Amino acid sequence: MPEKVGCISPGCPKNLVDSEIMLGILKNGDFEITTNMKSAEALIIHTCAFIGDAMEEAVDTILEAAELKKKAQLKALIVTGCLAQRYKGEILNEIPEVDAVIGTGNIPDTGSVIEKLVHGKENKVLSTGNPWDVTYLDSLRLLSCNGASQYLKIAEGCSNFCTYCIIPSLRGPYRSRTVESVLLEAEFLVNKGSRELILMAPEIDPLIYIASEEPLKIGDFVKARILDTDRMDLIGEVAEYD
Repeated sequence: MPEKVGCISPGCPKNLVDSEIMLGILKNGDFEITTNMKSAEALIIHTCAFIGDAMEEAVDTILEAAELKKKAQLKALIVTGCLAQRYKGEILNEIPEVDAVIGTGNIPDTGSVIEKLVHGKENKVLSTGNPWDVTYLDSLRLLSCNGASQYLKIAEGCSNFCTYCIIPSLRGPYRSRTVESVLLEAEFLVNKGSRELILMAPEIDPLIYIASEEPLKIGDFVKARILDTDRMDLIGEVAEYD
């Protein structure tokens, strides 16, 4: 029988999209995705670490999830996302209930890590590296809801290296998706019922040209907006078709 996997994703819209990508990869890899955390054999906590409150929420969520090892079917507790990238080995050392830590650049490794843990091939797994890949964003997402408004992540990382910001160390240097891959995902989201697509990235300034040079027509009744997830600012509208 396929392993049952659950996911809890506190934090920002970037985290939600990454969680949906991760679950999409797992579903395509013949894992069973469950929303009943008590029945999950593996549970992913996809964390944020940009501000203190987010880290506190992430740690609280991890500790709450660890109780399922005593009370439910949980065999593998896996921490992913920005907290995992920032603190790597510290999480494994300080929270013994955690079985694996997967960094922001290692999302495609999630399935193999789960298999090793659930089947007893490994006791602890640390899978972190320097984030550089952007092609994982092209993976088919398992949407958490089929709402009229959806986020669409068009780039990853930031190369500004501002002294007050840790995004480059958490997410790696700036790299953007191809226009073709963005349009393919936009079409997928429109076919799922979306009528507003919020295009987002940690650093949006290099992508402003999209609004000024050639609007992306992604549906007859679709509005697309740009969101800078670093500043959480609405930058502008790309295109609107009535």
